[in-house]
Amino acid sequence: MKLWKNGLFFTMEKEDETVSAVLTDGETILGVGEEEELKKKYGNKINVEIDLNGEMIFPGFVDSHLHLLWYGMSLSRLNLNQVKSKKTSLEQIRKKVEQLNLDEWLFVEGYNENEWEDDPTPLTKMDLDAISTSHPLLVRRIDYHNVVINTPLINKLQLKDGQTYDGGGEIQLDKEGKLTGILKDEATNLAINAFPETTPLEQEEYLSLAIEDLWSKGITGGHSEDLHYFNGFQGTLKTFHTVIEEKRKAFRVHLLIHHEELNVYNQSNEMYLDGNPYIELGAMKIFYDGTVGSRTALMSYPYPGTTDYGLQVQTDEVFIALIKAARKAKLPVAIHILGDKAFEKVIETLRQFPPLPGQLDRMIHTPWLNTELLKKAKNLPLVFDLQPQFMSSDLPWALDVLGKNHPPLAFAWKTIKDTGFPIAGGSDAPVEIPNPFFGIHAAVTRMKKDGKDKKRYFPEEELSVFEALSLYTTGSAIAGYKEDTRGKIKPGYISDFTILKQNPFLIEKDSLKDLVVSKTVVGGNVVFSINDYA
Repeated sequence: MKLWKNGLFFTMEKEDETVSAVLTDGETILGVGEEEELKKKYGNKINVEIDLNGEMIFPGFVDSHLHLLWYGMSLSRLNLNQVKSKKTSLEQIRKKVEQLNLDEWLFVEGYNENEWEDDPTPLTKMDLDAISTSHPLLVRRIDYHNVVINTPLINKLQLKDGQTYDGGGEIQLDKEGKLTGILKDEATNLAINAFPETTPLEQEEYLSLAIEDLWSKGITGGHSEDLHYFNGFQGTLKTFHTVIEEKRKAFRVHLLIHHEELNVYNQSNEMYLDGNPYIELGAMKIFYDGTVGSRTALMSYPYPGTTDYGLQVQTDEVFIALIKAARKAKLPVAIHILGDKAFEKVIETLRQFPPLPGQLDRMIHTPWLNTELLKKAKNLPLVFDLQPQFMSSDLPWALDVLGKNHPPLAFAWKTIKDTGFPIAGGSDAPVEIPNPFFGIHAAVTRMKKDGKDKKRYFPEEELSVFEALSLYTTGSAIAGYKEDTRGKIKPGYISDFTILKQNPFLIEKDSLKDLVVSKTVVGGNVVFSINDYA
């Protein structure tokens, strides 16, 4: 048994509840309280004592929405998500192209024109053709709903001017009907799937990279959607078992099942919530619309200056069929929703076809709502899967994109919570950096993290520090059906901890984004210590 002593453990039962010592036995917390009382009770059964030197300990933080393999892949690729100008972005791509072998292809991640300070216009094939007309190039937008490709890749794909795309995506054409090089939503797969498939070894490297990076950020687990984009349901699931179990990269994953993998799941021996403490399957994932940044979120009002309301990825008939298929497989659903019209249509369908008792359908993102929509959703078995960093990244530019008719509830975390719905917090990495303190800062301050804009956006929707921390502890536990064993520091719960030097309740709110992880513990073992990197 291990006695973790001389710390300040926040149980997350309620805001002011702390203890100074915890006793663990392998994966499980046996006792909480004060050092002397635990020693008196367990005596010589304690064989290890760990002095925490006054550090702050929380239940292990869990990111409720990310893409682990994509995140690991983004760590291995050129990623533009922190670049603040178009000029610098193109320079970085050019430098990377100069390092390529003859005929080698290049896949670049993370560009975001809304953060560019010199030229906010999206990339097109003209920008990429100016860099190379021999190497096929693909640059994926930060939201993963938009890619731009150059002429060599267009030719490889045999795309033609005037060509359109049916089925929840768009091949963008200019006013003259010529290809711009921009592909949106489902059409992005035309280019992405043309790249060579990753090998099992590469996938293992990506997952290992992701887990090790997340440990350094205090994250002990994640709810991830990866099982469709690499080498299929079974092959990708095997990657998780190999890395987490065989290679002992301790990390707790709750894996969503992409709707296109449902038949494979049904024919497999895999089970929903099978009880594996590190790897288990969750809800069926469905994309309903796109994103505001790509002008494909499905809205109640058209985008200013257009007659375009956004994109509905699934037709009504297909969406209903998918919900029925999930229910037949005894699964809840997890639905990507950005626009208010998308939310309205989704909840209408879910009310007709509810999940099994005890299951919660997961509403992913839902940044744009109104009071009436939440009233319509009330009493539905829903959990809201929120990404606080989206507020700090998307405002104010998203308000300009949507115009004066934007929905009145923007990133309305407080209203959603007060309506009675459980809320969980994630990053959607690699769309955002999976640093939970960036999300906590956004949830509490309603400000951009770069400090340049001191404006508080819709401050009435702010969360308290305790509520924001709960997004990554008790909130994620509810979303993963583990509220009785995870997300709190109490007997019978798992021994996963996120350990900090500073007390987030005592520092200035603007400093929440700067909190640093001292140690990360999974299953009673330290998997990350900042002292190892000092």
